[in-house]
Amino acid sequence: MMLGSALAMALYLPGAAGAADLKVGYVDVKSAVENTADYQAGIKSLEALQSKKQKELNVLLDKINQSEKDLMGQSMAMSPDRLAQKQQSLKEMRKDLQRKQQDAQEQLVAEKNRLDMNVGAKFQKVMKSFGQKGGYDMIMARSAFLYVDPKHDVTASITKLLDAK
Repeated sequence: MMLGSALAMALYLPGAAGAADLKVGYVDVKSAVENTADYQAGIKSLEALQSKKQKELNVLLDKINQSEKDLMGQSMAMSPDRLAQKQQSLKEMRKDLQRKQQDAQEQLVAEKNRLDMNVGAKFQKVMKSFGQKGGYDMIMARSAFLYVDPKHDVTASITKLLDAK
């Protein structure tokens, strides 16, 4: 935000040398990245992984629910030792489910972070190259401005370049 304010001040201060020659652009980073083919493919891959993990967890959850139901129906006929054994087995199954849920969540977060890092690194390279080749003095994130004329928006160009790489 301070950079945006500094830019605005430089453009309007009397005697700001070369302010009229300043070539600026802005990019909606989220839109530029999320609309790329690579990012969309990565998200689909994450969704498939999440679906697979959820199915695996559902199988285990169904098994736990069935065991609980069986235990409730048979608990009156069981010896105290057998009942304690079954309860311990259920407790271990629940613990296993929790571990697998946590492992699945950690794997999904790691994959999402990997996707973000890969696309982010590519974004940085494309931005630098685009800015240099286009003769821009600066290209800022759209979020740094309260208002900016849409003619300075380079988001679509950046998305196209990201897809081309």
